[in-house]
Amino acid sequence: MTDNRWAERWSRRGKLAAQRATSSRTPNPDMISFVFGDPDADSLPLNEMAAAAESLAENKRVDALGYQDPIRGDELNEALSIKLARDQGITARPEQILVTSGGSGGLSLLCDMLLDPGDTILIDAPAWMGATGMFRLAGASMVGVPIDDEGIDPAKVAETYDRLAAEGRTPKFLYTIPTFQNPAGVELSLDRRHELARVADERNLLIVEDDAYNDLRFRGEKKPTLYSLVKPGNAFFFGTLSKTIAAGLRLGYMVGPADIVATMARGAVDSLRNSYSAALADWFLRTGKLEEHIQELRKVYSEKSAHMLAALEREMPAGTIWTEPNGGFFLWLTLPGHLTAVDLQADCRAVGVDYIPGPAFYGDGGGQHSLRLSYSAVSIEQIDEGIKRLAGVISAAQAKVAATAD
Repeated sequence: MTDNRWAERWSRRGKLAAQRATSSRTPNPDMISFVFGDPDADSLPLNEMAAAAESLAENKRVDALGYQDPIRGDELNEALSIKLARDQGITARPEQILVTSGGSGGLSLLCDMLLDPGDTILIDAPAWMGATGMFRLAGASMVGVPIDDEGIDPAKVAETYDRLAAEGRTPKFLYTIPTFQNPAGVELSLDRRHELARVADERNLLIVEDDAYNDLRFRGEKKPTLYSLVKPGNAFFFGTLSKTIAAGLRLGYMVGPADIVATMARGAVDSLRNSYSAALADWFLRTGKLEEHIQELRKVYSEKSAHMLAALEREMPAGTIWTEPNGGFFLWLTLPGHLTAVDLQADCRAVGVDYIPGPAFYGDGGGQHSLRLSYSAVSIEQIDEGIKRLAGVISAAQAKVAATAD
């Protein structure tokens, strides 16, 4: 088919795929990949999933094999309502919860429902590249608000919002990951959470809160969600079971006002849910297996994070800096001097280590001197060897720059 017959949206998708091409998920035994934020494979609850399936069969849950309404029709929404109150401090009735195909499925639906080409939105800078990809496909103009070790700065959010509003470009919403941010691994401080909620309420700025990693805290005090701090109706909350039960279940959920959730459910291309996956997840929540499993996951990711931080401290040349996450899957490394992550990637791949360069997480091509490292899916041995290889390439590049300067 000729190029001019592709839809504009599809053409943007093709260009985006080319820009984001980083690494294949096909196993390469010679490559240590810090690219993907996949769950730790050894921790996947295969035996518990088998027990859940057996329970469905024993209890003749034929409803789990039929069509189900995404808001009404099974118990998962009720179980999620209980979990949200217990773990996130969110009071939400079952009809305020929309189960989606992973967290990204809900965010994609939000883009379809809220965004027109040319709309302006605020995002973390850097931001999760899956979200920036969806926003770009929707034709939105993304304006990044820089984050630091305490997360996004509410004062800068207010300043950016007011400037854009004065230009006639009032942002439709702010998309942010306040807890163990992807890609930086940082979390929004308690004071900033309260201040950001105040800024949003004063300006009627909708907050789209992505909370994929909140359950995976292995250090520090739990903090309130932005959803629980803003005025009712001034935030959407997105969660997922992919990071805690299994990514293959493809189950996420969105929380918001019941009337808006119902409208979004009707507007979905596929207005039904994966009934079987939902029934398995419901069993996992109601039996308490999820809480037990999360405790184990926290130990796994705490050990991996600590090991990567120790390896970075041991191997990296002077001038390299990185974040120190209290949970989640990622940390953010900034290269010394004028080195750029894109330029170093080929040399890193040549020695068998890979990562995602910083520009993939910016809507404007920023982040040239930074990169994301994921510790979730690699072994302790791979962390040691991979960081050693990465540090070797950085040191060699530094030496080359120094020699050229001389």
